[in-house]
Amino acid sequence: MQKLLDKEIKLTKNQEKQFLTIEKIEEFYLNKKNSKFQYGLEYERISLDKKSLCVPSYAVIRKIIEQYCEITNWELVFDDKTVIGAKDSIGNSISLEPGLQLEISLVPMESIIDIDINLSKIVSLLDKIAQAYNVIFLGVGINPSDSVETIELLDKNRYRIMNQYLPKNKKANLVQKMMRKTAGIQVNIDYKDKKDAYLKLLFFNLISPFILGLSANSVVENNKSSSYKSLRGNIWRYSGANRCNFFYKDVFSKIFFKYSNVFKNYINSIIDVPMVYIERNSKIIPIEGKITFKEFLKNGFSLYNARFEDYILHQSLCFPDVRLKNYIEIRNHDSSDIQTALSFCAFYKGLSLNNIEDLIQKFSYLKIENIDFYNNEATLKGLDFNLNSKKPAWSVIEELFELSINKLNSKERIYLNPIFNLIKQRKTKADIILDYGINNSKDLFSYLYE
Repeated sequence: MQKLLDKEIKLTKNQEKQFLTIEKIEEFYLNKKNSKFQYGLEYERISLDKKSLCVPSYAVIRKIIEQYCEITNWELVFDDKTVIGAKDSIGNSISLEPGLQLEISLVPMESIIDIDINLSKIVSLLDKIAQAYNVIFLGVGINPSDSVETIELLDKNRYRIMNQYLPKNKKANLVQKMMRKTAGIQVNIDYKDKKDAYLKLLFFNLISPFILGLSANSVVENNKSSSYKSLRGNIWRYSGANRCNFFYKDVFSKIFFKYSNVFKNYINSIIDVPMVYIERNSKIIPIEGKITFKEFLKNGFSLYNARFEDYILHQSLCFPDVRLKNYIEIRNHDSSDIQTALSFCAFYKGLSLNNIEDLIQKFSYLKIENIDFYNNEATLKGLDFNLNSKKPAWSVIEELFELSINKLNSKERIYLNPIFNLIKQRKTKADIILDYGINNSKDLFSYLYE
């Protein structure tokens, strides 16, 4: 998998005179190396003080990151004077989300065992350091204790402008919760060419609501029970109609009309979204929805013309559940413990080793036009719902599981145990939490951590 560096193109004196085109953007998606498939994992957790069960101060989280860097020789990452994370020399990173959620982003690898070793090493040391500061990083989909008003936004330029602009969007009434309170698991998967990208993008969109339901565990918020089994999933549904889940309208039919046009059609969908900001010389130029990226390509903005890294920034501010880069990001899982995070990674690897065209045919009863319905049901009910055909959602997961485990080698199959145990009970973690009568953050903390 190819990692795009944030500063891939350096600014030159004449750069603003250059014009970006859709064809040049398309090269980003076409530029695939002939190598074995790799898989990436991004793992977020909620930062909590063990005594108050509320978000710790930024000063405490900064000390944890700084001490981690002292031990490992990782490099601190700054936004102006704010420490916003750390990185090593090969591409692993730790970053802070707007509400001080801690994200670990791993370099892509071929083997789930290697991903496990890499992730476990980072998590183990972070947790040991955090223990000295009375902090825990909790693998759960939503902060169970704090209200939005009590969580101070991380002092990062990107987050400040997102915080100002995104809530003004249509269907964005929960965007403050999205930024400050949610944590997820993201699995990244390679594709080899345009057709492979088309098939995987289509297939993983078709099954994404069912994986969302399987991952559901965010049932406690503001120290009380919620009516949603994946409250995190529901929050993302109301974090901006034109950038979160914007594929659920007529966009699907355009993107998946013909595989040979998938990149161009995907780009056209992304550039129809209003822009938030651009950067020049590490300075932010707010745009705040005044123009779409398509208009920026055509007419520029103020003194600025579109550059490739402007597009990369813009598409990072669009949040579909399955996002296309020069690999595919599957983003819609409640966070969980490390074993479950690895289980999802193995689950997707096994599926991707199948013939995807055959999988699409096998699951032809899943319809693109029903994805919004499936997602709504999954956020509310986990997997305790039926498809329009009265087929149980659990049976979809059971079919997917068999297809995944049959393609993994014996050493990697063991990573599917957390998912297998849920399927065997036909209970998500949300169901188990509810069965235990857990309806407050203290009991949830005891169940998940102690």
